Amino acid sequence: MNPAVFFLVPPLMGAFIGYSTNVLAIRMLFRPLYEKRIFGIRLPFTPGILPSQRAKLAVSIGSMVERELLTPEIIRERLAREDVREKVKEALSLFTEKLFDKTPSELVEGKSGVLSSRITDAACKLYPSLASFILDFLRRDEIKRELESKGRILLRNILLKLNTFQRFFLSAGQYDMTLQEKMPEIIDELIKTAEDTINNAYVKEKLLTAVCASFIRLADGQSKKMSELLNISADSKQQLDNFLFDKLMSAADSQIESILSSINIKALVSDRIDSLDMLRVERIILDVMSDQFKWVEIFGGILGFLIGLFQSLFSHFFR
Repeated sequence: MNPAVFFLVPPLMGAFIGYSTNVLAIRMLFRPLYEKRIFGIRLPFTPGILPSQRAKLAVSIGSMVERELLTPEIIRERLAREDVREKVKEALSLFTEKLFDKTPSELVEGKSGVLSSRITDAACKLYPSLASFILDFLRRDEIKRELESKGRILLRNILLKLNTFQRFFLSAGQYDMTLQEKMPEIIDELIKTAEDTINNAYVKEKLLTAVCASFIRLADGQSKKMSELLNISADSKQQLDNFLFDKLMSAADSQIESILSSINIKALVSDRIDSLDMLRVERIILDVMSDQFKWVEIFGGILGFLIGLFQSLFSHFFR
């Protein structure tokens, strides 16, 4: 045999074997997708490594993402970056600009039912506080004194409209004086009646319905833009944008932990990966790692070549 052929065969065979085994090893990461059986006996290494360890892989990736990639500290650091803050400001400014550029009619167009429900819900929540505010206002000493004064004036005006006989009859019985003296009690009774009326379920329902209907009619009938109705200037809009931005960033910073906890990044990622078809997982990994896998195969061939070359050199010098 030609010595050159004898010398070159081991390196070439080693390169072929090294390259082929690495190609096969990479292939076995993904294939076969399902276990294979012969005479009821499962063949070793079926299914492939990733299909057989799919659940563990999904949980592992989910844990890694939650622990290393989407942590509160990393998100806070990201939100603190000036370029991110500028993008948030721009998005918020664009949102308010579009909002103020619409008329109330455009805002509620096609959404009257939803808006009515939202207004009713909001009014129901605000109603107890508003009712309490009104009643507390009426119970203030200065307001009660003002109501008593107005009540006495009203009583005097009513008496002046009576004829002479009626006024004589009331004066003879001192009913007018009695009403004057009992005006504080009358006002207290009126406030108590107002409280009962406000807290009455039927009255509450009618008031809320009327408020909601009035708001919808008002919105539908307006043709001016929101910026005109609210008299929003450029400076006012800028101040509003800055205020909303500060509130938004402050809320995001304080709620990051609870938001991530409610989302449950680990479960979200692991469930998503576990639900993917293995062929799609294979494509995703190959899209990311194809170049690296190619070099693994080439290095396998190079390593096999070097081992074969070493074997040839060893055989040449020690035969």
